[in-house]
Amino acid sequence: MAALSVNHSLSSPLRWLLPWAVLAWLLAGGAALAQPASQRESAVKAAFLFKFPAFVEWPAGSFRTPDHPVVIGVLGNDAVASDLEQLAASRHLDGRPVTVRRLAEGEPPAGVHLLFVGATTPARLRESVAAAAGPVLVVAEQEGGLRAGAVLNFTQEEGRVRFGASLAAAEARGLRLSSRLLAVASAVEGRTR
Repeated sequence: MAALSVNHSLSSPLRWLLPWAVLAWLLAGGAALAQPASQRESAVKAAFLFKFPAFVEWPAGSFRTPDHPVVIGVLGNDAVASDLEQLAASRHLDGRPVTVRRLAEGEPPAGVHLLFVGATTPARLRESVAAAAGPVLVVAEQEGGLRAGAVLNFTQEEGRVRFGASLAAAEARGLRLSSRLLAVASAVEGRTR
């Protein structure tokens, strides 16, 4: 499996999460407190989405060349798509450019490495999950997202953006989630203790 490299010198989950929080703060122009909560939330989600691929081992052939872009498809959340486009315009992920594609309802997510499905009905989420065939990191933002087949699902806990993970959904897609990613997940379905 090909894996995007990650700096392994960070020892605790909190130290690992700190750069993400700083990234979200910088993305928001350092004025996150002056923005409405929905804008801060979209910036934090965009920062997570930008970083998630670095903590996934992808099957061989997922990227055509060493500098092939990481393609993130966004369906149903324009605020997150805008924040993610700003972030991707000025940064690379482990030497790879990041491309953001806004997907229309019903548009097949062909060629994406990560598919973010904004809040929708459970039936539409299941349709989107099914349409994302192969090694696609599917991320949702709704209650029951993991049960519907998403690999990662955003939640709100005490006003903070968190995420849960499904090891079974990742395995079914040929993806392996980093233990460092799982260490900061609020819940991990399928973990044996």
